[in-house]
Amino acid sequence: MAAKPNDCCSCCSGFIITMGLTSLFIWLSLKVDEPHLFIDQIYIPTLNKTLNSKSNTSLIFTLKLVNPNKDKGLQYDAVHLNFSVFTNENLIRAIGNGTVERFYQGHEKKAKKIVTVNGAGNLTERVNGKVYLRVDYVTAVKYKILVWYSKRDHLWGGANVEIGDLGLKVGKKGVRLGGNVPVKIVSGGVKPRGGYRALMVFFVVFVALVGFT
Repeated sequence: MAAKPNDCCSCCSGFIITMGLTSLFIWLSLKVDEPHLFIDQIYIPTLNKTLNSKSNTSLIFTLKLVNPNKDKGLQYDAVHLNFSVFTNENLIRAIGNGTVERFYQGHEKKAKKIVTVNGAGNLTERVNGKVYLRVDYVTAVKYKILVWYSKRDHLWGGANVEIGDLGLKVGKKGVRLGGNVPVKIVSGGVKPRGGYRALMVFFVVFVALVGFT
């Protein structure tokens, strides 16, 4: 006995709905948000006017790392940070670099890493009477999706940081490296597009089935 047209339509509709839900699940699984990096604190003893000491030429900073993903972990490669001081509005002079060693960060977790950079020197440069540092970073991360890791996503960014009379970063709020507050260098991370490819597959299947029915 030949199948009734209504039965065929029901089967096709069920298949389309199943494919749609599957594609949506794949898209949600593959969609990732890159981590947010902030300079949470910087302290430069030689710029603390209450100490009046030029012997301690170190630079101490706290890097805050935020994983915004609800269901994906992050495996960081080493995070390399370069510090420079502005000699005028357009030129900078390198003063040192620091490294945060590779580590794993869980879902929606925050981490703070304290690093000391030695040999920053006596920072006498001023721009309009103020000290400004340039901080740039490069790293790469893998996203842990269920039990698998994605390919490395290379990230970089930077920002300008004002240092006050006590040798501390001006302002309590962390400075986003490559973020929107303030925008200095937009982060160069390339977001994976696997989820969008899954939606494209579903769209092609949907069009084919509609044309077939």
